[in-house]
Amino acid sequence: MKGLSNKITLWRGMVGLIFAAGLYATYARFAWGLGRATNLTDAQPWGLWVGMGTLCGVGLSAGGFAIAAAVYLLGFERYRPVLRTAVLVSFLGYLSVIAGMMYELGLPWRIWHPIFMWNRHSMLFEISWCVMLYTTVLALEFSPALVEKIPWEGLRNWYLKWHHEVLIALVMVGVVLSSLHQSFLGGLYLITKGKLDPLWYSASLPTMFYLSAIPAGLAVTIMAMYLSIRSLKADVDPAVLSEVSRLIAPLLALYAMFRFVDLITHNAMPYMFRWREESWSFWLEMGLFVVGPLVLLSREKIRNNPQTLYWTCAMVVAGFMTNRLNVSITGLQASSGVYYIPKWTEFASTLMILAAVVMAFRYAVIYLDILPKVAARPRWTVGRVAEA
Repeated sequence: MKGLSNKITLWRGMVGLIFAAGLYATYARFAWGLGRATNLTDAQPWGLWVGMGTLCGVGLSAGGFAIAAAVYLLGFERYRPVLRTAVLVSFLGYLSVIAGMMYELGLPWRIWHPIFMWNRHSMLFEISWCVMLYTTVLALEFSPALVEKIPWEGLRNWYLKWHHEVLIALVMVGVVLSSLHQSFLGGLYLITKGKLDPLWYSASLPTMFYLSAIPAGLAVTIMAMYLSIRSLKADVDPAVLSEVSRLIAPLLALYAMFRFVDLITHNAMPYMFRWREESWSFWLEMGLFVVGPLVLLSREKIRNNPQTLYWTCAMVVAGFMTNRLNVSITGLQASSGVYYIPKWTEFASTLMILAAVVMAFRYAVIYLDILPKVAARPRWTVGRVAEA
């Protein structure tokens, strides 16, 4: 694997600029408040930080519980090579959600209130508890990768033995918490009845959020592994990517069937064909998240080509993000009477968090045993998986 370099490169310069802008945006947010640091208003109180930071961050972290459940609970050992990558991506994803919530909360220093001041009637109460608990579970699931580097053999062996004994319970708790959290984020928008556009509002929003998150989380895991293989020269069999991709198409098909049946049952189909921004955004979402990936992933040539598979997964992720932004922003603009465009400081802080996640993943892959290792495998190019 390629080691670290001290050279100043174009990419490192761009990361430095992102952090400089993000730190300024952070200062503006906490020193001057939401009014000066964002374009949020009383009519549009939730914007980019909720749509991108929370809804997308949580959904794109779904690969961890899906792969963990497949390996430990269902016994699908063929997915074990991607297990640590999926858990790491999920762990970093939830840390980014927590960081983003600090920007979004008007009084972030009161984040501890839900622990002691219970409001069982609030959806945000459940969401805050799920974020805290599932992040803890992910930290415990990922901890062996760190403990393995401890030089004290006795302590290391004791912890790994204890972790092995409680692992199945951890995975089961993680599956329950993540499933609840993915669905309840959709349930949060049930309060927008009469305000959210009919193309997205439904009593089945919790189910649709859950069904859409799993394929998106798996797509992010594939992208992370591909970039590790290409950029960090990680010694990973690229056939693993093709194996995971076989799960995405049927999950997308299930989501698509559920979505269109739901549109029919609550008479929202006519809204699809009106000449308006919401309809265009809907078809963009369907094209990126459903139609395009289903067509591409049905071809074995696409699944066996690491580069084209990467871009197909990028399409899935882009479609998923479009869906979450449609629910949180686009679908509410007509009823709110506000055309919300995020301020540059909102973009800057979001990009800084994303850059921090990418850097953390990179260093974890370099210094920890995250990716699967193979002793010998055929040489391959970016263009195509070599035949064994």
